[in-house]
Amino acid sequence: MKHLISYNVILAAIFIGLFSLSCKRELKRPGLENEVLTPILSTKLTINQIVPDSVRNESNDGHVSLIYRNNLLQTGLASFKELETRKFQETAKLQSLVISSRSAGRIVTLGQVLDETILSAVLTHGDTTQIPQTTGMNYGPIRVDGTEIFETVTFDSGYMDISIENNFPTAMSNINFEIRNDDSVQTLIGSDVFNNVPVGETRTVSLDLAGKTVVGNILGIITSFDVDGTQEPVYIDSNDQLIVTVTIRNSKANSATAVFPAQDVVSLKDTTGMINVQDLRLTKATAKTGIIRVTVVSTIQDSMNFTYFVPGGKKEGIPLRRTEVVPPNSPETEFEFNVDGYIFDLTGSPKINLYNAFYSELTGRIDSTGELVNLSLNDSIMVKVELIDFIPQYIEGYLGKTSVSFGPQQVSFELFKGVSGGMFDFEEVNVSIGVENGTGVPFSLDVNTFNAINTKTNNSLDLDMSSLTMPFSIDAASSLGSPSQQEWTLSKSNSNINEVLNVLPNKAEVAFNITSNPDENNGNLSQFAADTNTLSAFADIEIPLSMIAEDLVVKDTIQFDVRKIENPEGIMAGEFYIICDNQFPFQASLEMIFIDDFDNVLETIKPVELISAGSRETPRESVLEWPFLRSNLDRILASSRVVFSVSMSTRSQSDYQKIYSDQAIEFTLSSRFNYIYESE
Repeated sequence: MKHLISYNVILAAIFIGLFSLSCKRELKRPGLENEVLTPILSTKLTINQIVPDSVRNESNDGHVSLIYRNNLLQTGLASFKELETRKFQETAKLQSLVISSRSAGRIVTLGQVLDETILSAVLTHGDTTQIPQTTGMNYGPIRVDGTEIFETVTFDSGYMDISIENNFPTAMSNINFEIRNDDSVQTLIGSDVFNNVPVGETRTVSLDLAGKTVVGNILGIITSFDVDGTQEPVYIDSNDQLIVTVTIRNSKANSATAVFPAQDVVSLKDTTGMINVQDLRLTKATAKTGIIRVTVVSTIQDSMNFTYFVPGGKKEGIPLRRTEVVPPNSPETEFEFNVDGYIFDLTGSPKINLYNAFYSELTGRIDSTGELVNLSLNDSIMVKVELIDFIPQYIEGYLGKTSVSFGPQQVSFELFKGVSGGMFDFEEVNVSIGVENGTGVPFSLDVNTFNAINTKTNNSLDLDMSSLTMPFSIDAASSLGSPSQQEWTLSKSNSNINEVLNVLPNKAEVAFNITSNPDENNGNLSQFAADTNTLSAFADIEIPLSMIAEDLVVKDTIQFDVRKIENPEGIMAGEFYIICDNQFPFQASLEMIFIDDFDNVLETIKPVELISAGSRETPRESVLEWPFLRSNLDRILASSRVVFSVSMSTRSQSDYQKIYSDQAIEFTLSSRFNYIYESE
């Protein structure tokens, strides 16, 4: 059929060339009518020109076959729609407030103790004397300034260590002491006893601070103590020191106005389940597009570094981690993280091993500023995490059972383009319904409708596929880039394919039912799909050109440019001739229709003679004659296009005729004009 289209185009070109060449004679004898016989051109038409390379195949002996693929369906998985997760939202109070381990001290001299005790009556600075044993004395209060550590703290846990370094010349024992807040009511923090503090040594006792409120200034009150005395005289130096040190350690505050060290105050770990995924069981997804939106509401009176971490979400091997600053006492702060190109583990790892599970961690951290800050475990942080506009480009897992209907819809059928009528019978026709599956998911395919349609003649015919077992089972691809392929063959022996092709279809109406995972093996989590992979259905047609044809009509339209005809006014009448040496086993009739820009028919030329059928070994010569008058020529000159209509039949209606690549039709064109020669 392709060769008939090209044949028409060549005839049209020849016809235009004939006008262009035949009007160049300019004889100077006025008023005379002459007949001028002019050979125009010769050309040769072979199957190589008729059938393009894209659909032509040749055997070793030159026998030509038509090879044609018609795409019927191309679709991807419906799974590549937007995926969603539930909105993770949690409000958490501060988990702990660590107070720095710091110390404050106070020095008490021997002179200060002498001034406030009865020992002043027996001991004088500069003397060398024996210190007597003395019991039941008291001293204080000793004020200790801790405001560099905190202003006020209510402890959740912790300890206060009180140390006494004794640099007096005598040992001391039974030191009963109290630690009180230096406030209006001098609230007791705790009390204890130093049993013995030898000369030159240090002793320490600890108070449990759990549940206690402590202000920055505290009082140390020695309610009673004993001086052990000396056996020998000693030098009395009023500058000798008793060093009292107060240390707060291992402390966590319930609330405090304090200088806090850098610390994590909130830590949340969450596995968010995906929603609206029906029966999908996804274990991995690569984001084509997507945004993680985090909204934070904080009552914390300090700036907080907020870190969002997805250990199972990686891009180029680097996990998704974002750190932002939440201002103090923030009513609402929103952050968005673009996740395009990130590969997400959806098993919930490392917390659990599931599917459709999105694991993430949220950490709130305050940094040490050296400034006093008011914080409380009653302070809280509300965090909301959303995964939005997440459309994957690659997924793994069990990808679900889905049934989808396609069509009825029409697809183009180009094999018989340009053939508008007639009928044929091919000796052999092979049509394969093929499917190529690029996804790692098995499918089943039902072909509900395959209706061949000729929109020019309004003829149609359903393809009978009852010999094939449906639904077709389509295997999963073994890997990306290695699609599975299955084909099911129709021929003249098991279908009406020849009759279907006799409709000369230029359209095919098709309808399919496609089901993914028809066996519902939802325990198979090794399936995969990329959004570039498709499920394609096609019809592969192979027709060896061995055929019987009857009145096959081929039409083609070409532009006709009258400006190429020089001095047409001198032509009165004439004839056009075409001499055909035909090796093809077709006889043909030719009709030329001249039309204007509005598709109005201006002139029709239909030679009576036929182009005789020839053979590969013995070409047949035919001569076609087209006479015209001046009135015919005027209508031809008014046209802008020529429609060529060729009707062809094999010379035998019982024997199949083969077409070979070395067969041809040779054309030689001539013209004879009645021409008026004008005076000089």
